[in-house]
Amino acid sequence: MKRIWWVGIMAVLLTAGFVYLRCSAGGTVHEAQRPLMGTIFKIKVYAEGLSRDRFEAVSGAAFAEIARIEAEMSEWRPDSPISRITRLAGRQAVTVSDEILDLVDLAQAVSRETDGIFDISFKPLGRLWKVENGQTPPDGKAIRMAQRLVDYRRIELDRSDKTLFLSQPGMAIGLGGIAKGYAAGRAAQIMGEAGLRNLIIDAGGDLYVSGAKGREGWICGIRDPEGKRDPLIRLRIKRDCAVVTSGDYERYFEYQGKRYHHIIDPRTGYPAEGTKSVTVLAKDPALADAFATAFFILGPGESARIARRIPGLAFILIDGAGKIWRGGPLADFADEIGS
Repeated sequence: MKRIWWVGIMAVLLTAGFVYLRCSAGGTVHEAQRPLMGTIFKIKVYAEGLSRDRFEAVSGAAFAEIARIEAEMSEWRPDSPISRITRLAGRQAVTVSDEILDLVDLAQAVSRETDGIFDISFKPLGRLWKVENGQTPPDGKAIRMAQRLVDYRRIELDRSDKTLFLSQPGMAIGLGGIAKGYAAGRAAQIMGEAGLRNLIIDAGGDLYVSGAKGREGWICGIRDPEGKRDPLIRLRIKRDCAVVTSGDYERYFEYQGKRYHHIIDPRTGYPAEGTKSVTVLAKDPALADAFATAFFILGPGESARIARRIPGLAFILIDGAGKIWRGGPLADFADEIGS
């Protein structure tokens, strides 16, 4: 779904699941990865004099935090609070942590800003669109029935009682469109508190970038949706920020000559059209995660209007014809450099 990759350093030694890379600039890049939240999380750190044991200890704590968030927020785990909220939709409010309340509150703010284009109650529609080879599109009646269950305004958040309630039976929520970004930010925070601030947290291709890789800075590339020239755009990151991409080129199926991807427009119930890829840059990785989905559906015009309203939100969008659009204060986050 989302693919931004780290453009890195050579000379790799793989040991016990950790990648240790030597850097000619005088420092060292250490790398580790774990399967979490349905993807591969990677942590890369640049430092001078950092031992592998120290890196493994700190990155291990960061991975443990991601695993904790997954257990708390995954709709795929039947024992999670999010799953319980869905099971009790229309019947009972569920007590949840302040952390979940805060993230749902943020998701609701994005929903209001995008008129429901981003909506964590999307799951009834998402269940219909399983992008697997050989799948056929769901029928129109099933789509219309699922659409009736998608409405962020029916998610009732009670701060005083610390509860969440879905007011209509059959509703379901999922935090997959925002929780990965949140987890990446928390992992970066733990690494930073341990004194490791020159790093990249890679959440399955969605990045949180902090500090720099020596004098060179961190460089990431935006994939060409057509696969003709990779990377299509290279960015040298100038400040701590998230770099998150949504695209139509990884999760999809074809039926009767038409491609159906996984990013569904809740207004139509069908895959969004007119965009191939959008990359969002923002200080808050959870916000970048949510707006990447919304901007893909909304297209360049409305995305630019939202980016003008919200400070610190920028994007690069590639439309269906291959035209590149830019919006928001992109130069505050990164410089585009030659590929």
